[in-house]
This record gives sequence, structure tokens and C-alpha cells, in this order.
Amino acid sequence: MANEVANKKESNVVAFDESILLEDAGSGQDGMSKDDILMPRLGILQQMSDQINKRHGDYIDGAEAGHIFDNVAKTAHDGEQGITVVPITYRRAHIEWKPDRGGLVADHGSDSSCLESCTRGEKGEYMTADGNQIVITGEFLVYVLDDNGGYFPALISMSGSQFKKAKQWNAMISRLMVPIKGKSENPAMFWTAYQLSTVPESNDLGSWFGWGIKMKFDASSGGLIKNHAAGSDIYLAARAMKKSISSGDIKVSPESKDDDVM
Repeated sequence: MANEVANKKESNVVAFDESILLEDAGSGQDGMSKDDILMPRLGILQQMSDQINKRHGDYIDGAEAGHIFDNVAKTAHDGEQGITVVPITYRRAHIEWKPDRGGLVADHGSDSSCLESCTRGEKGEYMTADGNQIVITGEFLVYVLDDNGGYFPALISMSGSQFKKAKQWNAMISRLMVPIKGKSENPAMFWTAYQLSTVPESNDLGSWFGWGIKMKFDASSGGLIKNHAAGSDIYLAARAMKKSISSGDIKVSPESKDDDVM
């Protein structure tokens, strides 16, 4: 009797039609515009970061100095292992902060004329007449690649001691020459991927963790398209993203005080 009831129940089960999932694909973003979605920023946690302080509300379990922090997912990635990214665009920005990074005053963009009226501080910093500081920042928009073949956009800002890392990364990008239809050409920056890790650094003023940057696919490898299962899709997505930013369809918001990790 029990078997008869079980068989009857099984016979009444209607298989879920997965085509419904395709019909609903993308509906999770209904009602959202680009202004309703926060672009993640990646930074390096330092000894004084709130995320490694167990008594702070922003504490992340297992986070340590030197980990790479995602301010949207609120996750910390091992800095020695690092993350794989594909750069999409770069901009040099002049960010004006209140004293001690007390709050964002203005993003002056790439125009360096804002520095002309500044005085230089004891450490060479640019100080405005109002006592604010203008920080030269190298900012990369990247795709972060995960272990499952997925990818998502994020921003990486490099300022202070790390601005030289931005220039080093740009040098790697600009010097790359690859064969394209019989010619040696400098490809789009999203032709290849880079491994970003963190490394200990120090000077007379103290110690901290900075960025380590290594090219993942060299000039003779065929780049992202030849070496990643979703390489073609990522390349085309990055190309479209760059065009959207250039046309103004997508605007990247400047840093805020809450983003203040290196």
C-alpha cells in the first residue's frame, strides 16, 4: 500500500521546465539603472584597517593585513595567492581630500592645473589654500576573473607610494608587442591578464603592503583569447565596456572615505 501511494505521488510530480529560467534571465536587474549598482573597489588591507579589527563593526572573519579587500562583497582574498584581472581602462586622476582623508572634496579628473595653486607639504604632498590635499591617483577599471570562469568589473586605485606601481603597470601594458596579421603591434590592454598580489614594503616612515603585478600571458602565448576558456567573451565584454565609458554611458564614481584602503 505504501509503495502504491509513493508511486502515485511520483506520477503526479510535474518536471520543472528549465526554459522558464531562460525566459526570466536578466529580470533580476528589473528597475535598476547604472546609478543603482555600486562598482566594487579593490584595495589592500593594512595593519590599521577596520576589517582586521575584531572589535570593529566592519571586521571580516579571517581578514589579515596584506589581504585584497572587495568593498562590495565584503570579502578578503589571500594577498600572496593574489587575484587575476584583465585591465579595461586607465585614468590618471587628481583627487582632493579633506585633511587626514576626512572626506572627498572633488575629483579633478586628469587636469593637473589644480596643482598649480598648491603648496608642497613636508612629505611633498600637494596642499590647497583650504588645507585639503590633492592626491595623484592611477585608477584601473578591470575585470576580476574567478575560478569558475566568471568575471566581474571592479576598480583599483593606486595613490601615494603605490602610484609608481600604476606607472609600472602602464609600462608593461604599453611595451607589450604581439604579432597581429604578420605585424608586431601593441594590443588593447585587455589582450592579456595580470596576476595581482600583495608584497611587504617599508621605508623610514614605516611598513605596509603594496601591489605586486605580473603578466599572466606573455606576447608569444596568444593572450587571453588563446589561454582562457572564456577569453573571447571577456575580450569582447571589455571592448564594449571601454566604448561605453568613452561615450559616457557608464560613469565611474570617485573614491569615498569608505573606500580608503590602499
